[in-house]
Amino acid sequence: MPWFVVDDNSHMHPKIVAAGNAALGLWLRCGSYAAQHLTDGIVPGVIAKMYGTPAQVRKLVAAGLWHEHGHTCRHAKCAQPAPGDFYIHDYLEPYNPTRAEVEARRDRAAEKKRRQRAGRAGEQLPLDDGDQGAPPPAPVREQRAEAAPIPADWQPSDEDVRAAQLARADASRPQLTPQQLDTLTRRFVRRMTDDGVRAAGFGGRWQQWAERERVEPAPEPGSNVYRLPGAMTKSQQQRAGLEALRQQMNGGHPA
Repeated sequence: MPWFVVDDNSHMHPKIVAAGNAALGLWLRCGSYAAQHLTDGIVPGVIAKMYGTPAQVRKLVAAGLWHEHGHTCRHAKCAQPAPGDFYIHDYLEPYNPTRAEVEARRDRAAEKKRRQRAGRAGEQLPLDDGDQGAPPPAPVREQRAEAAPIPADWQPSDEDVRAAQLARADASRPQLTPQQLDTLTRRFVRRMTDDGVRAAGFGGRWQQWAERERVEPAPEPGSNVYRLPGAMTKSQQQRAGLEALRQQMNGGHPA
């Protein structure tokens, strides 16, 4: 099961229903911790105790959202945690990048900046021995795609999603859930359509949206109420605010 599953009809995955709202809050908080600290889905026991209660931990394990040491999950990527620690089921499938991927991206970015600084300073970068005396290869001319409006059923590629999640991890932002990615994509397509944007590709623009997407924080440990991210749209929030203002003007009674 991916990080967070809610279908288009707002029916939650049975494991989430079984865990309950309070345990779900612990699951999300520890998932954000794993993404920010690049643990590849491992939740240290001390973090689980800090963020939640023993009862919430037991519910997550019983529901199959977390695994204890010695678990028998058949999923190939469900690692075996150390005694006292836990593993988030299906953490690396399909959206969460591994620690190695995040660190490799950071290394590439650092190398790119080093080369840029060296170029501005006029430094001659070393060539490989096999390149000494060899003429540079002729540039390959790529045929550019023609700009066109965004299709109504446009979806980001797996590489677009992975790049956005990696960028969020670099910025210590929580990973986007499948539901949040789906909602964000629908808003993105509507915005591109309404603005009449024409482009050869929309993956880069979508990545910028996904990197900046704000996620509602999880509740405090032990809370019995948890508001699912994205449960109220911006227009619904505005209508709710207007209704509250009308009630204040009417002495606390609905208009």
